[in-house]
Amino acid sequence: MGFDDVSFSYPRREPFGSTSLVYGEESQLVDLDRDELLAALDAIGRLGKRFPVVNPRASLAEVARYVRGEPQAVPCIGGYKYFYLDWNLDIWRCEAWNEPLGSVFDFDRIPDQREPCNACMMACYRNASMLMHAAVAATDAARALAAGQIGSTVSSLFQRSVAQSLCALIEAAPKMRRLARQRKQTVTAGHVEAG
Repeated sequence: MGFDDVSFSYPRREPFGSTSLVYGEESQLVDLDRDELLAALDAIGRLGKRFPVVNPRASLAEVARYVRGEPQAVPCIGGYKYFYLDWNLDIWRCEAWNEPLGSVFDFDRIPDQREPCNACMMACYRNASMLMHAAVAATDAARALAAGQIGSTVSSLFQRSVAQSLCALIEAAPKMRRLARQRKQTVTAGHVEAG
């Protein structure tokens, strides 16, 4: 079909608590039971060995843990580094959240939402959380070190989830570099044509 890469989102039948309309109550396409969804996640992981899949394998594993009802290894960054902005210009922690945090015009006054949340398996949040987790942990460690909290510094960095995030970044780096080059070429080509 001419795709260079593919990214998978995960089916949702129920509406979210927010204004998001990203679900399909009646769609047979997203009518998957637990085992079918786990098999699909496994198939996506296998596809990644033959075709560039943007979803990190570690993120797929997080979604599989969610589907099985197991604890998540990486906390969601929704409400901290990633948000849902609706058509009313309201900021939400994410689409699964049930009330807005405030208006986009008050964004700088909205406090960070860092309490753990595992209310959804949305790819955009799971992928970003996995890819950003090591950087968030490093930032937390630097703040703890600056405050003289050596124990917090060490515990922020030396977690299995940080290693998983670093592995996901290493896995994603060639894809991100290629996408950045393609974008730069497209922008440059567009500039030349316009000039």
